[in-house]
Parts: sequence; structure tokens; C-alpha cells
Amino acid sequence: MKDIIKFLKEKVISKNLITDELIYELEDGKLEGVYSDQITFSNLTENTWGFNFDMFIISNEKVYELDSNKKRIKIHTDFSGVSVFRFELAKRDSTNEVTGFFRLITANQFNQKAQAIVSAIYNVKLEDNKLSWKEEQVLYRDQPTTDKNIFNSVAFDSDSSFYYEDGKLVFDYKGICFDVNTKTLEKEKSNSIYPSFIAREK
Repeated sequence: MKDIIKFLKEKVISKNLITDELIYELEDGKLEGVYSDQITFSNLTENTWGFNFDMFIISNEKVYELDSNKKRIKIHTDFSGVSVFRFELAKRDSTNEVTGFFRLITANQFNQKAQAIVSAIYNVKLEDNKLSWKEEQVLYRDQPTTDKNIFNSVAFDSDSSFYYEDGKLVFDYKGICFDVNTKTLEKEKSNSIYPSFIAREK
């Protein structure tokens, strides 16, 4: 765990990263999302059992309605705003592994859909100057449908990592969206298509 903290302190904290504009599809291609952001990692704090740090995001995210020719008609939902997420991790004596969780702390978006959502973090590894981990979202969150008054229940599982490319820090988030049965909490892979979210130090 000391090596992970050292990696974060020396190579991640206070870095400014940018995610260039990317596009994703919802509702079998009836909706199209456009996303970009600026990310800063900060507030690394050590304690007797582990460590915490924050992810500050200024995002520009709009979901558009599409016509039959896949042309944008109008903005369906605007998720743009400022958010702060927190990573909290600890070392487990039973396995010598580092596990924890990731959650939203605060946001200025009125319609932010990550409120009261937690992702479990596990399989944390620092190998070859790359820090990687898996995230599994607990329960479910809302996702827009073509009807503004109706939402799907979804959850995201992901592979995330920090690494360096050409001397610059990269944060790579590869998420898979699942539809969630809210009665049984069983997951089924969604037809929503998301690319990898890759933020790079400029």
C-alpha cells in the first residue's frame, strides 16, 4: 500500500487532465450523448488503515434526441457541471489486498444522477508503473430514456487505471453498462454503448 500511496503522491495528485469530446449512444441509438471534461486529483490523505483522495471534474455532457437519420434534433438532457468524487481505500489484513469504494461527495448539477451511488473497488494493482483497479457499482442509478419522465435503472462495472504515456499522466476508465432488475438486483448487459473515457495530462 505504501507504494500505491507514493505513486499517487508523486505521479497523480495535482495533475490536470482533459478528456477530449467523445460520443455514446442510448436507447438503441435514439439518443446520443456528447461528453468532455477537465479532471484534477487532490486531497490525498493517509490514515492508520489506508488513504483517501478526491477527483474534481468540470464536465460538459449533453444528451441529444436524434431523428430517423441520426441527426440531432434538440438537447434532451444537460448533465454539465462540477462534481467532486472521493476514493476511500484500506488494506485488508486477511488478504493483504487493498479494497474500498468510490462515491460522489458534492455536485452543482440539479439533475446529477450519481447521488447516493457507491462503487466497490477491488483488484487494486501497481505493476510496471501502472495503477489499475476494478469498480463495481452497488445497486443502480438512473439513465435517460426518450421519455423525459421515464428512466432506466442501470449500473456500471469498469476497469480503471493510471499510467504514463509519452511522459504524461493518463486516466483510463473502461465502463460497461448493465440494466438492473430492481427487485432481484440481477444485471444484464445494456444495449447502451459507451466508449472508453480517457483523460490525458496536457
